[in-house]
Amino acid sequence: MSAAGGGLAAADGCAEVIGGRLEVAALGMGHRQIAARLGLAEGTVRGWPRRFRRRSEAVRRYLTVALVAVAVAVDDDPVMPEAAASPLADAVTVTVAAHRAAAVTWLAVNTVSQWGFAGRAIGGCVLRAEEPRPMSAWESAEQR
Repeated sequence: MSAAGGGLAAADGCAEVIGGRLEVAALGMGHRQIAARLGLAEGTVRGWPRRFRRRSEAVRRYLTVALVAVAVAVDDDPVMPEAAASPLADAVTVTVAAHRAAAVTWLAVNTVSQWGFAGRAIGGCVLRAEEPRPMSAWESAEQR
């Protein structure tokens, strides 16, 4: 396996771990409860939901556009996810829906988790401060 392939696998693994925690946070569980449940230090977990909350509207907006584009290509009358209880929960919901829609269209998407997909789809900016970038990371992985 190349170093680049190993890097993508490691990034997908991190995305899966953090994404799973974000899903729990979207259900209303705080960082202390998440840390206790996972046996992790509170400081390790605290920043993930906080950073994602700051990014959640941009992530939701970007992945909603991607979801609509993919869903319309597959179905003339796509069903969009209902609004959730918070911006963080909305972003989690649309991440899951966008992954599901993309996996129907492109079978290769089934080889990555929904959070690995989200990270690639928005150029690794799920927790970072930048605006989402178009699917550059996903496209580069497809070209290998």
